[in-house]
Amino acid sequence: MISQDKLQEILQRLRAQDDVRGVVVTTMEGLPLSSDIDPETTENVAAIITSLVGKALDAVRELKEGKLSFLTLDTDKGQKNIAPEPKEGLILVVLKN
Repeated sequence: MISQDKLQEILQRLRAQDDVRGVVVTTMEGLPLSSDIDPETTENVAAIITSLVGKALDAVRELKEGKLSFLTLDTDKGQKNIAPEPKEGLILVVLKN
């Protein structure tokens, strides 16, 4: 499991980037562990992204495409970068402008 110090170091580097508007770390079950956005949005992001990652992991497994390492969602409001770490039991979500 990743240490709390290492996780905080990673989060600080991400938050320091100009185009980052929020970072959420959630468990694979959708429990938010860390966030710098409002609680309601954090809960929504954690629930929706957890579901999306679960479906993506299933798709990659069924297609026999190896291991899912990263998802990117491009929207008209910005980009969402999603890094699931099933072995760690975590999902990192970076919301960008």
